[in-house]
Amino acid sequence: MSDILNTAVSGLLVAQRQLATTSHNIANAGTPGYSRQRVDLQTQDPQAINRVALGKGVIIRDIQRYFDSFTTEQVRDVTSEQSRLDMFHQLASVIDDILADSQGGITPVLQNFFSAAQDLADDPNSAAARIAMLDQASALTARFGFMDDRLNALQLDLTDRTNGTVGDINQLATALYETNQDIINSRGTALTPPPDLLDRRDELLRELSELIPIQAVEVPTGAVNVFVGQGQMLLSDTVLNSMQTSFDPSDPSLQRVYVQSANALSDITEAIGGGELGGVLDFRNGMIDDVRNGLGRMAVGIATLFNQQHRNGMDQGGNLGGDFFSVDGPQVLTNGNNTGAATASAVVSDVSALSGENYTATFDGANWTLVSDDGASSVTGAGPVLSLNGVDVIIGGGAAAAGDSFKIKPVVFGAGTFSVALTRPEDIATASPIRTSGALSNTGDAVISVGTVTDVSDADLLDPITIRFNSPATTFDILDTGTGAVLAAAQAFTSGADIDYNGWRVQISGTPQSNDTFTIEENTDGVSDNTNMLSLAALQNLGVFDSGGTSFQELYSEVVADVGSQTRFAEINRDTQAALKSTLEARRESISGVNLDEEAADLIRFQQAYQASARTITTAQEIFQSLINAF
Repeated sequence: MSDILNTAVSGLLVAQRQLATTSHNIANAGTPGYSRQRVDLQTQDPQAINRVALGKGVIIRDIQRYFDSFTTEQVRDVTSEQSRLDMFHQLASVIDDILADSQGGITPVLQNFFSAAQDLADDPNSAAARIAMLDQASALTARFGFMDDRLNALQLDLTDRTNGTVGDINQLATALYETNQDIINSRGTALTPPPDLLDRRDELLRELSELIPIQAVEVPTGAVNVFVGQGQMLLSDTVLNSMQTSFDPSDPSLQRVYVQSANALSDITEAIGGGELGGVLDFRNGMIDDVRNGLGRMAVGIATLFNQQHRNGMDQGGNLGGDFFSVDGPQVLTNGNNTGAATASAVVSDVSALSGENYTATFDGANWTLVSDDGASSVTGAGPVLSLNGVDVIIGGGAAAAGDSFKIKPVVFGAGTFSVALTRPEDIATASPIRTSGALSNTGDAVISVGTVTDVSDADLLDPITIRFNSPATTFDILDTGTGAVLAAAQAFTSGADIDYNGWRVQISGTPQSNDTFTIEENTDGVSDNTNMLSLAALQNLGVFDSGGTSFQELYSEVVADVGSQTRFAEINRDTQAALKSTLEARRESISGVNLDEEAADLIRFQQAYQASARTITTAQEIFQSLINAF
C-alpha cells in the first residue's frame, strides 16, 4: 500500500509544482527579459522486488529555463549600436534644426548684410543707408553669437550627459555585482542557479549594453564577468570596479572616461564605440567641434577680409578706414601635464588656407611637431614659429621638456566673439583714398583704372604721382606731381598690366601716345565715391576659403549639408539597427517568451494530472481500508 501511496504523492507534488511554474509563467508574461520555465522531471530509482524493478514515481530534476545565449548576446550588441546611433541622431537633429532654419540660420542675415552694403554703394552719401548697414552688421554678428551660445549650451549638456551616463553605468554594475553574489549563494542549495536570477542578470546586462558596449563572460558559478573598453574589467564574481570621468588635461572643456580598479586608472575614452555614451562622445568629438569650427572659420573669414578691404578705404571725414568687425584670435591651451617652461601663442596668417581643424603641438626633446586632429597635415621644426594651414604657432617662454604639448584651436572663438567694431555710420569707409585721372590733353586712347589700395600702411600712399609716357610710348616715367622729379624712369609698359607704386595699383589700357599723362592722387572730398564700398559688397561672392575656391555662403552651405548628411545617415543606420533588433528580439521571444495559449493548455493538463494523482491516493486509501476491514 505504501508503494502506491508514495508514487501517487510524488505525482501529486510534481503536478503541484508544474501548476505553480505555469502560474509563474503567466504572471511574468509581460516582465521584460523573463524566460519561460518548465519543470524538468525524472523517474525515481526503481525498487527491486522478487527480481522485478518496480517504479517508485517521479521527482523534479530541475526547473528548466528556455534560453539561447547566442541570440541574447546578439540582442545586446545590436542594442548597444542602436543606442549609439539614436543618441547621435537626437543630438545631431538639434544642430540640424538650428543651422537649416530658413529664418534663423546665417543665410538670410548674411544676404541682408551684403544687400545693405550694395545699397550704400548705390548712395554713399545716404545717412539712412549707412545706419541700415550698421544695423544689418549687428544682426549678422548677433546671429553668429546666438548660434555659438546654443552650441555652448549643447557642449555643457554633453558634459552633464557624460557624467549622468557614467553614474547610471556604475549603478547597473553594482546591481549586477549583487546579482552575481545572489547567483553564487544560490548554488549552495540548488544544482543550477535559479532561472529568475539568471533572467535578472541578463536584463541588467541588456540595460548596461544600452549605455556602453560590453563583453560578458559567464563563469561556472553562473555569474558573469563584464569587460568594457579594450578589455578593462568592470566587474566579476569577486570584484566590482567603477567608472569615472575627469577633464582632459590637454583641453579642460572635454571629459575623458576611466575605469578605476584597485591598482590602476585606465582611460577608455577612445575605445567606447557604442551605447548612449559612445553616441555622446562621437557627437562631441565629431559634429559639434566641426560645426563650431565651421561657424568660427566663417566669422573669422568675414571679419578678416572685410577689415582688410575696409582699411583700404576712406570714411566721410577723409580718414582711412579702420576695422569694421572685431573677432578674437586662436585659443591656445597648455597641457596640464607639461613640466617645461615653454609657452605658446597663435595667429591666423592666411584665411584662405584655414582648414577648420584643431591642432596639437608636441615637443619630443629636440623638435616640435604640429599636427591636425584629423592627422591629415603636420609640420615639424625646432621653432620658434610653426606654420600650418594658415595658422602660425609661436613657441616662447623658457625651455620645453620632452612630452610637453599645447592644444591650438584657431577659430573656436570666432562665432562667439564676432562683433561690430564701428559705432558711427560716418566711419564707414565707402570711398577710395586715391583717385585717378587722365589729362585732357592726352592724344592716345589709353584709359586708367580707378585704382586699388594694396598697402594702406605705405607712408607715401596719398602723395600725388604722375605717370608720363615717353617717346615712343612703350615706356613711362613716374614723377612727383608737385616737384616734377622723376621717381622711377623708363618703366616698361604693357596694356592692362598692373602698375604698383606707393601702396596702390592701377592699370592703363589702350594705346598711349608720347607725353600722355595720368595722375594718381589723394581722393580729397571724395564723399560721393563708392569705389571701396563696391569692393566690400563684392566680397559676398568672392572665393575666400579653400585657397580661394569657396565663398562665405558656400562655406556655410557646406557646414549645413555636412550636418544634414550625418544626421540623415545616423537616422538610416539607427532605423536599420532598430529593425535588426526587432528581428532578434522576436527570435528570442520565440525561444524564451511566454505563450499564454500554451500555458492555458498546460494548466488544464497539469490540473488533470494533479486530480489523477489525488484519485490514486484515494484509491490507495480505499484499498488500505478494505484490508483493515478484512482482518
